[in-house]
Amino acid sequence: MAERPERLRIVAENGTSQTLASGVEQFQVLGAGAEIVVLGLGPEPGALAEILPGEGVRYVEHDAFAERMPQGWRAAIPRGWKRIPPAEAERMLDRAGAGGVRAALYRPNLRLFPSFWGPLWARGQAAALGMGGDAAPRRREVWMPAHPGGLLVRELQEAFAAEGLAVRRFEPSDFGQELPAALREGPPALVFSVNFAGLDSWGETCNLLEAAGVAVAVWCVDNPLHLLSGLRGPFWRRPLLCVTDASFTEPLMDLGARAVLHLPLAAWDGFAALAGADAEERGLADRLVFVGRSEFPDKAGFFAGLKTPREIMATALGMLERGERPDYHWWTRALASARPEGPLWPGRAAREPGLGAEQSAQAWRSRCLSAAAAAVPLTVYGDAGWNRLAAGLADRRAPVDYYGPLAAIYRQAGAVLGMTSLLLPAGLTQRHFDVWAAGGLLLSDATPGLDIFPKELVREVRFTRAEDIPGLFARFRERPGLREGVVSAWRDVILKEHTYGHRVRSVLDWVDQR
Repeated sequence: MAERPERLRIVAENGTSQTLASGVEQFQVLGAGAEIVVLGLGPEPGALAEILPGEGVRYVEHDAFAERMPQGWRAAIPRGWKRIPPAEAERMLDRAGAGGVRAALYRPNLRLFPSFWGPLWARGQAAALGMGGDAAPRRREVWMPAHPGGLLVRELQEAFAAEGLAVRRFEPSDFGQELPAALREGPPALVFSVNFAGLDSWGETCNLLEAAGVAVAVWCVDNPLHLLSGLRGPFWRRPLLCVTDASFTEPLMDLGARAVLHLPLAAWDGFAALAGADAEERGLADRLVFVGRSEFPDKAGFFAGLKTPREIMATALGMLERGERPDYHWWTRALASARPEGPLWPGRAAREPGLGAEQSAQAWRSRCLSAAAAAVPLTVYGDAGWNRLAAGLADRRAPVDYYGPLAAIYRQAGAVLGMTSLLLPAGLTQRHFDVWAAGGLLLSDATPGLDIFPKELVREVRFTRAEDIPGLFARFRERPGLREGVVSAWRDVILKEHTYGHRVRSVLDWVDQR
């Protein structure tokens, strides 16, 4: 049996070595004009030459691809074909929708060198749809790839509607497929994605939106570097990246992001109404309450194959005892000192400091809950994992629905305990807004993210060490007048300055100024 010829390999933009698929079936065509532009010849230009004219064909090629090809590759290119620069190809692609130009793309290029080929191909797609740049009028709509009950969907829909924009929701898995037809109906003012939902990892969806002149914003509600670890193409550098934690602004800009906006979480106007509508008595008035899950979903899968160095973890645990915070950025520095690595993107390198920060955060939550359970009446609403993490926990209740009794629980509790994740060094949780909006009292650990609030209010409710929690709780229990004044002042600040309406207006201001 004859041996199969060895396929050519090439080092792609992301640094990986990839095999080059061959055959004319690897090409995708758009347009139907007489002029022809080929976007990448692939490893067998001779096969392509058999189905295209010998004269008049224009083609674009990536320098790194051409340099890697053997001598026979160049000899197989018909002499009547002309290599053109990308700018000339862009002008040709702009006529793909008018029937003047036919374009053929070597589709593997979108995985090999996505930052070069992705925007170029998207330009032709946009032209074929009859739009490009700012030519098509914007609809007063915001498109959101999100599940019906997805993260922040209800809150954002109401906030955008209050600004006069209707929200059109797409199932994230269907967004890329449905996008061309939706664009033909008229492009929106904005596509707003939470945690890159609906945007494929190589960026084809985002490229098409940008080529059609649509503003794209992504709200990174979780650690943004963790989110990037699931993306393969560099498209994420071009949309507006909204981060709930301002400490990631510089790291993202260092990795090439063009625009980063600090957009903290916020209060939903309807949350207070939920608190007032629930009259059930839960016996929480003299209790410290914590609500949350013991770990994020599929944590084991996300950190699969990673280990935390024991000596660095020992240092982190010692920091917690002193009231210091071994957060994500601290872990990044500690690991770099121990064994220097490359950049945190592309690839999964960002997850290694994330594992250390998450384990530190779990130890912090365990320490805080155990200290509270030993000294004050404590109730935890959450999964059974807390039975292991919180020593002495005597009152654990089932998880609660965010849109159900949660607001009433916050309002009825003697105080609510808030512990931030060390994955977000300067981040806040939804509790930092919801508890006050519901008329409750929040006791928060000393995250730097609290600096968006008045210092005099933060001082009243902040703790640094787990051992400080019982005393802080007792202070408010013994002084109901102080509690009432602090709750009222915090609630006023939250509702006047930190609602989802405020956040949406910040994003729309960026859209207007771009």
